Amino acid sequence: MQNNVRRQVRRLAWLLLVPGLAMCSGESVSPDTDRPAQDSTPSPPASAPGTVNTLSAVATGPTSVTLSFTQVSNGIGAAAKYDVRFAESPLSWETAASVTTGTCALPVSGTATSGTLTCTVLGLSPSMNYDFKLVAFRGTLNQNAVFGDLSNIATVTTPGATVTPTPTTVTVAPATATVVVGATRAFTATVKDQNGAVMPNQTVTWSSSNTGIATVSTSGVVTGVSAGSATITATSSGKTGTAAVSVTAPPPPPTPTTVTVAPATATVAVGATQALVATVKDQNGAVMPGQSVAWSSSNTGVATVNASGVVTGVAAGSATITATSSGKTGTAAVSVTAAPPPPTGGSLLFEEKFEDANLASRGWYASTNLSISTAEHTAGSNASVQFHFLPGATSQAGTSAARHKFTASNSVYISYDVKYSSNWIGSGRLYHPHEINVMSTLDDDWAGPSDAFLALYLEHNYQNGGIPRMGIQDNRSINTSLGSLPRDLIGVTENRSVGGCNGVAEPNVSTECFATSTTTGYYNLKLVIGPVVLQPNAGSAGYKGNWNHVEAYFQLNTIVNGIGQANGVMQYWFNGQLIIDRHDIVFRTGARPTVQFNQFLLTPYIGDGSPVDQSVWFDNLRVGTARVP
Repeated sequence: MQNNVRRQVRRLAWLLLVPGLAMCSGESVSPDTDRPAQDSTPSPPASAPGTVNTLSAVATGPTSVTLSFTQVSNGIGAAAKYDVRFAESPLSWETAASVTTGTCALPVSGTATSGTLTCTVLGLSPSMNYDFKLVAFRGTLNQNAVFGDLSNIATVTTPGATVTPTPTTVTVAPATATVVVGATRAFTATVKDQNGAVMPNQTVTWSSSNTGIATVSTSGVVTGVSAGSATITATSSGKTGTAAVSVTAPPPPPTPTTVTVAPATATVAVGATQALVATVKDQNGAVMPGQSVAWSSSNTGVATVNASGVVTGVAAGSATITATSSGKTGTAAVSVTAAPPPPTGGSLLFEEKFEDANLASRGWYASTNLSISTAEHTAGSNASVQFHFLPGATSQAGTSAARHKFTASNSVYISYDVKYSSNWIGSGRLYHPHEINVMSTLDDDWAGPSDAFLALYLEHNYQNGGIPRMGIQDNRSINTSLGSLPRDLIGVTENRSVGGCNGVAEPNVSTECFATSTTTGYYNLKLVIGPVVLQPNAGSAGYKGNWNHVEAYFQLNTIVNGIGQANGVMQYWFNGQLIIDRHDIVFRTGARPTVQFNQFLLTPYIGDGSPVDQSVWFDNLRVGTARVP
């Protein structure tokens, strides 16, 4: 009975708050029971509609708001309806108006007894604070509606109405400038609206008050025409901005006055090379880069010089090398000495004539299924090893590096005969193919030469002729703890690499240092590069399609008082002629004083894939500690 009284009181309260509402006739209360009177058909017990307490509001424009709330039951197991009211804050339910525009207009029909319902209120005013509240009900308003309790209040502020920006000011920068006759200067125009906000992408037209003094392009670039003053104007949507330009006469053009050649004196062995550099300066002593320089030799029988200033020793004697630019000359004195023979008296470490495919029986491992060619071989030989590159292939199909261990040594001498197919172009790039590697006692028997403590490179890079390259790679010796790379650590620590990433001690070497996926995260390489020796044309000495003889010698530098000395050796002979002769190479530092050479790799490899179908053959390989008779 007590529940019945409470229900009646609440409904009477709603009748007072909402005049004209009538009690639902289908839910009259029997005076003798707490439940509504029932007809002859059983129905579920009725209760008040649920109460919404999750109402939220979001402004979606100056005149619209989106409401969201969790739906409730209408008290008899079905979706409730909702009366949504709003007013300027603070809201009073009794005086607030029900929503009449948008999907929140009275009545809002629920879709379920749970889950989120969203609707919109339209026709609001910009820049206003609004409160929103709702009540769930069932039945028909002003007839038999039954209401739940009022929801929570949701408050929101509508944004201000959008104001279309209008170009108001144009500012030109720089406001003043001086331009030399014939020179240019770029100006910029900034357009702002009535609120001082920059308006990008506005159409700007440029003009000059005196095109005989200065002209201006459609993009604001001013060109000096003659000495004088002009006003540059930028116009956008009828608004203008200006800059004052003074045009001055140009200074005299610089004139080449002196040419200096460095080094001024040089000694070159027969077959070796020396790069000379010419510096051109003007009448004020300022360096003039990009000047055309012609090179000549006073005695080409002793020394020649190419268009880049690289001198090659031809025969013992003296020659004067001259650099000429705009009629001015500079000279260098070059002495050419007889080429020393390869070092002799060494021990043979191993040799391979490639007469048959039983490579494993002769100490080779890793890739022992190399292709033995009986069609191509040197005189007195019966076969050679062939590496055949199909278009796009990085190596011969089914092969990888063929490896051979040898007794650890501080030096290694490599001698072999090599022939390239007549269409050989190598990688077609300024790097690769790799051909021969030598690795160290610090690296395991399967270590890759591109991720080693010490690996030597011996190869030809083909650029309309074969260029010998002798290199050192020591990625796993890189010091990455003392700053970003590349970082020169010479004189800082011996715990460093000798390649490009931690600095190089030698002049006239090429270096590489770049991030990669190796152990240290970097790859570095130091290269000594010779001139073209492998010739592209048939009939010439050293033609690529003939068998040519290569000799190379590497000797480790010494360690004195824990410091690696720049006295290691790299030498390269092509058909008996000394091409590279360096005695200033650093292979190792004091951090790794006991490292030696102990592993040979035959590794023809083109990283980007072969550009054509081409082959290279090797024969009569000999590896020793020095030249072996």
